[in-house]
Amino acid sequence: MRPMHRVAHQVPWRPLPAPPPALDDRDDAFMTVVSGLFAALVFFRLSLTDPVMNLIINYSGDGGSLVEKIHPCTQGVILLFLFTLVRRPISLTMTETGLVRQMLVLIGVILMLVVMIQVAGRSIAMGYLLETYIGACIYGFLLLALPVENRRLIGNTVLVYIVLCAALAIVEKAASIRLLPYPYEEISFRPTALTSHPLAIGLNNAGASVFILATRWRPLIKAAALLVVVMGTFASGARTGMIFTVLSVLAALAITRIPAAGADERLRIRLLIGGGILIGGAFLIALASAAGFLERFEGGYIDENAHARVDVYKVFDWVSWNDILFGADLIAIKKLVWERLELLIESSIVIFVFQFGLFGAVAFAATILWTLWRLASAADWRAVVGAGSWFATAMSNDTMSGKHAHITIMVLLFLAFRTNAYDHLGARVRPGWDVAK
Repeated sequence: MRPMHRVAHQVPWRPLPAPPPALDDRDDAFMTVVSGLFAALVFFRLSLTDPVMNLIINYSGDGGSLVEKIHPCTQGVILLFLFTLVRRPISLTMTETGLVRQMLVLIGVILMLVVMIQVAGRSIAMGYLLETYIGACIYGFLLLALPVENRRLIGNTVLVYIVLCAALAIVEKAASIRLLPYPYEEISFRPTALTSHPLAIGLNNAGASVFILATRWRPLIKAAALLVVVMGTFASGARTGMIFTVLSVLAALAITRIPAAGADERLRIRLLIGGGILIGGAFLIALASAAGFLERFEGGYIDENAHARVDVYKVFDWVSWNDILFGADLIAIKKLVWERLELLIESSIVIFVFQFGLFGAVAFAATILWTLWRLASAADWRAVVGAGSWFATAMSNDTMSGKHAHITIMVLLFLAFRTNAYDHLGARVRPGWDVAK
């Protein structure tokens, strides 16, 4: 007679993949050179912004060849990746293979949407899709091709860029000068540092600041870097980025395990950190206010710029359901918004809906979100905090539908600071302090 209860299915045990074979001297030297070149290309990709590139080529303007729309550093990364593939085999763990597969899915969805739009007879701006999304995946592929010990070099390069931008933002705000060209006129001065827009500083800091805790820098250096990043966000005037930068740093500190002999010692250290944050936070706010870094909060969080980003959604009242469901000519939509509201479309939702149609926009957005989740959850919970903070900040403007390196920054950080302790079927533990040995 059969038993009435269900019997749990036994999952066969699977060992984790063996670590990749040790490199010989020639391969080790080759990968060291590749890592150095990759780090340089990453830094210059982030530093050579759209306004700088437009002085040389038609990088972000209308028209021009497809090659012009791809950043020269991204082209260099593509060539370096192909050369690395030819030069030596790549060993990936099971989780890393899954991450590569997910990024390939994102590329596949983009290509499918592009084909559908071309079949429908509408034009499409390929530049931001190539540079922002497909380019970010290629950067991730090359990073995974490096040995584990070399990946942190790339992550540290990105974080050095983040801290440097924050420091330059403080200097630019204090001196009311910009280091790089900026094509827009603003009522009040906002620094740009090594980015293309003041809001980019807040966005990058909101997502990347938590990874400073994942470095192997000394605790004092970490604390100083976090201090500079927070103050740099204040100086940039990026209000949403400022809020989420502070929240993400506090959340990351709260979930970071503190190595100590016992529970009493850990509690004492947490109380000291908490007290330091309260006192230091009050001092930072007073200092930022005295320096004029908080002037954009004087009129409240909701101002004319915030209303403009909401008013742009009126465009859905001016078009047919067919345009919403299946897409429309994006150039005509931009012209319509400018004629009636005298506004640029600073909403990724509006761009995605009219470029891909509602169904395509939902599919594309879902794929982006799932890819970010897969990459973040394969690292540790601080990466998840950073991803959530970054996405919340990005949705306040047109980050997701512009030609930027912001997603590239997050992809590199997710992959550079993940460890095999979080690999497939491996134990998930709370992140701890990584200090220099």
